[in-house]
Parts: sequence; C-alpha cells; structure tokens
Amino acid sequence: MSPFLRVPLALFTCLLLLSSCYTYRVATHAQPGTEFQSRTAHSFFWGLVQNPKEIATPVCDSLNTNGVALVQVKSNFGYSLITVLTLGIWSPMRIEWKCSKPCQVTGHL
Repeated sequence: MSPFLRVPLALFTCLLLLSSCYTYRVATHAQPGTEFQSRTAHSFFWGLVQNPKEIATPVCDSLNTNGVALVQVKSNFGYSLITVLTLGIWSPMRIEWKCSKPCQVTGHL
C-alpha cells in the first residue's frame, strides 16, 4: 500500500474508533414514571425548518401527568456525519423523554 493511502486510511480509522455520541439532558425534580420514549427530529436549513415542530407525548398525556421527568437530546457519529456532509442543511437528532409519575391524591373526600 502506498504511503499516500496509508495516512488518510489511518486517520479515517482513528476518526471512526474515537468518535462517540453526545447527549444534552434536562432533568426535573419529578420522579420518572415510564421508560424512555423516543423520536427522531430533523432540522433543515440551519434550524429554519424543523420536523416535527413540536413533539407530542401521548403516553404522558394518557397518564394525566403534568410534565416529563427527563428529556435527552442525542446525536451520534452518523448524525454528525450527515450534518457535516450536508453543510448543516440537514441535521437529525434523537429526542428521548420519560414521563413523570402522576401526582398522588391527598386529603379527605
């Protein structure tokens, strides 16, 4: 193998082996009441267009909870590669959340 191919191949191999995902996490004081639910969101044209605009939480709504206990926004090597190769025109990310536990009824009836 020629030296001109070894260096780029070695750099690409290191890039793949050393790459990882990153996570942003928003936590509340509420106790989690469900397992993680997730959805992939897409941002186009440097954030000007978002799909979906809002992420609904039907499981949380069916539990009659007043919010979520944890929200995570994740990206991985593949998502980052897509963002770089499209120069930011398309940027996918994974959104995960846990619903909070329903409030306990207190007091006398």
